[in-house]
Amino acid sequence: MKKLAFGLALTLFALVSSGPALAQGEANVGAVRIDGLERVSEQLVRSKLEVQTGQVYNPRAVSRDIRRLYELGFFTHIKADVVEQGSALNLTYIVTEKQVIEKVLILGNKKIKDRRVLSALSMREGDPFIPEAYEEERQALLDLYEGKGFANTTVDVVAERVGPSRMRLTYSINEGKKAKIRSISFVGNDVLSGRKLRKLMATKRAWWFLGGKYEEDKLEYDLQQILDNYGDYGRLEADITRTDLLYTSNGRGMNLTVYLAEGPEYKLENLDIEGNIVYDDDELLDRVEVAAGEVHNKSQVEEDATTLEEDYQDSGYVNAQVTPIVTLNRDAKTTRVTHKIAEGDLRYIREIKIIGNELTKDEVIRRRIALEPGERYDGSLLELSKRAMRRTEYFDTVRSSLDFADDEELFTDVIFDVDEGKQGNFNFGAGFSTDEGLGGFSELRLNNFDATNWPNFTGGGQQLALKLNIGNRRDQYSLSFTDPEILGYPFAFGFDVFDDSYQVRGSSNYSEERRGGQLRLGKTLSNYVNMRGTLRYEVNETSGLPIFLNPIIRRQAGESTTVSVQTEFERNTLNAFRDPSRGSKHVLSLELAGLGGDNEFYKLYLDSTWYKALDKDENWILSYRSREGYVAEYGGSDYVPLTDKFYAGGTATVRGYENRDIGPKAKQFIFFGSKFPIGGNIVWVNNLELKYKITEQLRVYSFIDAGGVWDDDDFDFGEMRYSAGIGIGMEVPRLGPIRVDYGFPLNPDEDQGSGRMHLISGIRF
Repeated sequence: MKKLAFGLALTLFALVSSGPALAQGEANVGAVRIDGLERVSEQLVRSKLEVQTGQVYNPRAVSRDIRRLYELGFFTHIKADVVEQGSALNLTYIVTEKQVIEKVLILGNKKIKDRRVLSALSMREGDPFIPEAYEEERQALLDLYEGKGFANTTVDVVAERVGPSRMRLTYSINEGKKAKIRSISFVGNDVLSGRKLRKLMATKRAWWFLGGKYEEDKLEYDLQQILDNYGDYGRLEADITRTDLLYTSNGRGMNLTVYLAEGPEYKLENLDIEGNIVYDDDELLDRVEVAAGEVHNKSQVEEDATTLEEDYQDSGYVNAQVTPIVTLNRDAKTTRVTHKIAEGDLRYIREIKIIGNELTKDEVIRRRIALEPGERYDGSLLELSKRAMRRTEYFDTVRSSLDFADDEELFTDVIFDVDEGKQGNFNFGAGFSTDEGLGGFSELRLNNFDATNWPNFTGGGQQLALKLNIGNRRDQYSLSFTDPEILGYPFAFGFDVFDDSYQVRGSSNYSEERRGGQLRLGKTLSNYVNMRGTLRYEVNETSGLPIFLNPIIRRQAGESTTVSVQTEFERNTLNAFRDPSRGSKHVLSLELAGLGGDNEFYKLYLDSTWYKALDKDENWILSYRSREGYVAEYGGSDYVPLTDKFYAGGTATVRGYENRDIGPKAKQFIFFGSKFPIGGNIVWVNNLELKYKITEQLRVYSFIDAGGVWDDDDFDFGEMRYSAGIGIGMEVPRLGPIRVDYGFPLNPDEDQGSGRMHLISGIRF
């Protein structure tokens, strides 16, 4: 800029020197004027002028003035105009001020935020306005949008004068429709097929109107995933040489091509351990999966290092670090892996601190913590404690950290930092079936109830549940309460009160009612195992039975009582109470009725569920649930009450069938009337389900159900009923989880229909 100003000054000097004849003599300067100022102060300009009124006119002084004015940085052009007036010369400095961008407006951008658009521009607010940069700015925005998959974007730039030397720039963007990825192909891949490589990518091809979204950041991640995967096949020097993204002629589609250089295969020649004192080499090498002579597996080497590190931390070496050092022998195409270990010091727990819990009492949280002050630090118990805290659903987030005391080299404080979430659930559902008619259910569950904390009633870790089911034929009411640590003792205590009435329709038209209650006592046996005992008292009443009703049903007439005890064992390793992705849950129960009352029977029931994540991101989850049971009378009883028998069919068992529609049935009258489910002594229900998490709020399901109910004398696996179906679940803001399944019976009886929808929803608060 200085060179340009100096050149202009010399030019002006020559022009001034060859000006009016009077200028060649000893003429004085008559007046000094400044023309063209809008924003710049005239006082500032005059303070830089050497030429003053009354001085002898000097062209060199004029050129020096022009140079100094350029150096101010406010002007794009300066000209000196000299006019004779009598015996004097009037001098006018004609200036053109730089235009400054006062405001930059972005209009029409919906897919890309203002911040990202502005970062692509070079002209910012406060910068000089340069009209020649229009095209460059416009092209920068077009390149930005094209890189995001918008090939049909147009950009118009409008400059408006909004004040003295002040301009406003408006970028009007018409984004157009985003192009969809029509194909993803690879060049140079021999070891891994294109199909396998595409599976590694989160970027997918469009399928009809679904998928095909192009995101630059996601593609970069995908390319790194591809290279990492090649490392698992010993291709440690694999490289992506380039990627081509070609748009179709109409700009609505794009074809992605990835060019690969796979490189040579490397094998692991030697595996070493360094820096270990606490454990011998053999002990550590037994924990790793890779072995000399195998193809080098990059991911497994890293997982082995993580395993060793966790082993040390589980043994109290909190600061232990294991770093795998990989050395390549490019000539022999072999690798040497050395796990360098920094063991650190053995640490003991000095204090366990809990922060962030504004509602939940400390003692409620400490019940879930498997670590104890004074004991050696154990990383596995830390993770177990966090998982147990998450399963309570009191907290949205559970974090942990360690605080090393400066004056206590052998001790550390363990800090649990929690973010409390919703403290209850409100679940509801509705449906219609020929068995129960139109009805709905609701459940109010307070997961962190505190009966002594009036008026908030939260923070004590107790559970209070109120269930209500009202329909054309069935009305159900129940109240449940559980205190996981009664009166400070490590025993859980609870009770249930219930009333269930059912109006049987059809030609029989009678009613059944169950009412009563139960007391529960539980004990935690280990980190995963619990035991519960239950004492139940129930009154069964059947009324309004027609005289000619089937004897199987009529023998239930009148009122009878059941007094039973139940023992239950539960082993639960699920990683989450709701929506788990790993672990299992097994519940084994044995109930014995006959400690009083009218009914004598025993019931054995096993309910097992497994969850397994099929990918690292835990988006694909496979689950399997199996339920088996057997019930039989003994002593003076010659039958098991219908209310205590097993049933299958419906939302909770075999979807696609009506509620209780699978299993033994009897005509309501001996020789005529509609068939009525009477339950069975044996039940076996299986559910296999595959879930895919599209987002954190949206999931899709596919499932296969199989189930059967039999009496002792007609047990036959050939009578199993099967169904298959699909479902969708979503987390609706301010409403909660909603799931809709549709099941298709695969081998139904003639009266079991062709399919059924099942709905369940809930609200968290």
